[in-house]
Amino acid sequence: MTNQAIKINSTIRDILVDETFDHFTVLQLRDSYVLKTDQPIELPAARSIVYQQILRLSDLGLLKKKVADNPRKSTYSKTEKFLQAQLIADTDNASPTPSQKSVDAAKAEKPQDAIKALKGKLNQYQVDLLSSIGESEEYMQLYKTLPDMKSHLEQKYHLARENSSKLLGQIKAVESVLSHFQP
Repeated sequence: MTNQAIKINSTIRDILVDETFDHFTVLQLRDSYVLKTDQPIELPAARSIVYQQILRLSDLGLLKKKVADNPRKSTYSKTEKFLQAQLIADTDNASPTPSQKSVDAAKAEKPQDAIKALKGKLNQYQVDLLSSIGESEEYMQLYKTLPDMKSHLEQKYHLARENSSKLLGQIKAVESVLSHFQP
């Protein structure tokens, strides 16, 4: 069998060719992608990019899906066909991420439009932060009423807290840029 050349996102390619990265969920690949990508990207956009690549590789027979009761816990494994394929970084058709598009658009727009876009982004981050704080508080309440689920709830609590910290950093960054536009 000859090696099949397949173009995929360069960052995702770098993650997948690592022999230790196997039996993963969409969210695990998304998190790795977010950590390794050069440009800032929002989680929903990153998940979309990752999921499209996973579906394509699955359709080509390079990844095999193991369905779980909870769809978010379904895992993907590399197949023999994956090991024989030649994965090529797709740089020709690299489209900018949604975050890159908004930054490029803000550069081309008038300052008022950039301010409006940044305020919209700031409001969304603030809503997400409140949601994440509420989630972590609920895990604490559940822990008090369900102490036998300590390890599971503790893990979920820490993930929610990490998300809150990340959102807080994003809020500070946007506020910092907005202060640049203030007279």
